[in-house]
Amino acid sequence: GGSWKQVASGLSHTCAIKSDDTLHCWGYNFYGQLGDGTSGTDRLVPTAINGGGSWKQVAASAFHTCAIKSDESLWCWGQNSHGQLGDNSTTQRLIPTAVSGGGTWKKIAAGSSGAGGEYSCGIKSDDTLYCWGFNPNGELGDGTSGTDRLVPTGISGGGAWKQVSTG
Repeated sequence: GGSWKQVASGLSHTCAIKSDDTLHCWGYNFYGQLGDGTSGTDRLVPTAINGGGSWKQVAASAFHTCAIKSDESLWCWGQNSHGQLGDNSTTQRLIPTAVSGGGTWKKIAAGSSGAGGEYSCGIKSDDTLYCWGFNPNGELGDGTSGTDRLVPTGISGGGAWKQVSTG
């Protein structure tokens, strides 16, 4: 029940922000992508993420989730085999974990490449675009391919960006 203001679906999990700014996830949770501190325990109903907080945007991919808090900080959790959580590691995270480098963010997208890996892209408050994670075919836009990025990396060419989407 209740009122909801934003929803994001991944391959087999869903996350949504309620009208009171709380974040809830449900569905498949093998990699901890629901952010409730567990892995391997699927949730059949919306379950609050660990740590609570006030949230303004969420993005879900196949096996990871990223969200922006109301203070514009960026957090990710779940599978991290290619650095898609942006925390300068490849360690799986079961709870929201701050993205390296801090800063303030206004848009986030989480995606999977056709090669089976995952990546994330976000727009900071100054309209700059960053991507990180799996990069077999240049998905990250930094002029490289075959080199995963474990932290947010600016795209080549700079510029000001208003919207971001991933596959």
